[in-house]
Amino acid sequence: AILLFTASDLANAEQKIEGDEPPHADEALLPLLADFESGSTEERIAAAMAIRELGIVAWPAMPALIDALADPIIGVRRSAAGALGGIGPSAAAAVPALTQRLADPHRFVRSWAAMALYEIGGAAKPATDALIHLMRTDTENLRGRSWAASALPEIGADSSVVIPALVTTLAEDDSREVRAVVILSLQRYGKQGVRSPAITSSLFAALSDDEPLIRANASCALADLASELEVGRSAIALALRDEASIARGCAARAMGEMGRPALEWRDEVQKLTEDPEAHVRYEAERAIERLRELSGRE
Repeated sequence: AILLFTASDLANAEQKIEGDEPPHADEALLPLLADFESGSTEERIAAAMAIRELGIVAWPAMPALIDALADPIIGVRRSAAGALGGIGPSAAAAVPALTQRLADPHRFVRSWAAMALYEIGGAAKPATDALIHLMRTDTENLRGRSWAASALPEIGADSSVVIPALVTTLAEDDSREVRAVVILSLQRYGKQGVRSPAITSSLFAALSDDEPLIRANASCALADLASELEVGRSAIALALRDEASIARGCAARAMGEMGRPALEWRDEVQKLTEDPEAHVRYEAERAIERLRELSGRE
């Protein structure tokens, strides 16, 4: 479909523009859209990726981009999904077509569709089941699984449905990158006020993972869920000695956030004030200050 509009239409459109769109982005759209509609394959892909950079002002291109999600050329489908994601929440009308692309025959298209749904945000909530399915079953697609896991809290997917799927993925996925992203998604649900024993128990279990990245992310996630830490304070204490400096730093921060139950590990935290890594020393010093305040009140 060819969009019929002029530069004047774009300038007068009642569309809120926000963010860091390039200067004169509205003027750039028309020639890019012309290339996307009638150029060679390489020109169409390049135009779509340039449209992505225009952000919200590219919303008039949505009909053409949505149509292109069914294009026979993989690169065109992928770049069209990317362009729709760049438009952000204003691309809500593309959610059904992007959801269908989560089952595209090519993993690159599936990945970019998941990323686009992440960027669209709350309006993409109807894609919840398809994103969970991709996260749990798309074994050849590490990037797609990661984007699906990231998208679930971003679109406001129901925690009662999503958290069990995230917990299972954290326990079973063979990719440390995917598991690391899953931890961040569980952390987001926790910070949004979801109080689920499944979140904290899976994060505590992740503190014993073989991968330093997983232990570090779990430690940092738990540091943001201070009200839930007391039941697993022994696991946090072990993380104070982790070989991953990020894990040590976040464990120290967690001890400070935990408050009074952490007083018995004050000496362990104190040792980290001499850690080789500056960020660990910083977190340890802050935690010690907090624990001193609590000790002084006793």
